[in-house]
Amino acid sequence: MAKILIIDDEKGICEEFKDILEEDGHEVEAAHNGPEGIEKASQQQFDLVFLDVLMPKMEGREVLEKIKKISQVPVAIMSGYIPDNKEKEVLALGAVACLKKPLDLGKVKKLIASVAS
Repeated sequence: MAKILIIDDEKGICEEFKDILEEDGHEVEAAHNGPEGIEKASQQQFDLVFLDVLMPKMEGREVLEKIKKISQVPVAIMSGYIPDNKEKEVLALGAVACLKKPLDLGKVKKLIASVAS
């Protein structure tokens, strides 16, 4: 199973997503803002990071750039709405996927399987 980091300022979404992933046997950590997520990513080895785009303190794009400087961990962007140009931008910065909220659990599971194998 995978070790996963969720970075999202919406604590309810984080906890629900964490619970679902843990039920599937994954080890899951959560961070509720960009700086906290970057700190966790620098201190631990993760198989995959799910990163929200719109957060206070630090936007997802900046968090993605900083994580990519310190780790090779795959990062999947999550957003309730992301315009095509922004989606292309985060994919060009190294995100492995751009997922729309509410998340499609089938896509999430396929993504986890692809990076954790």
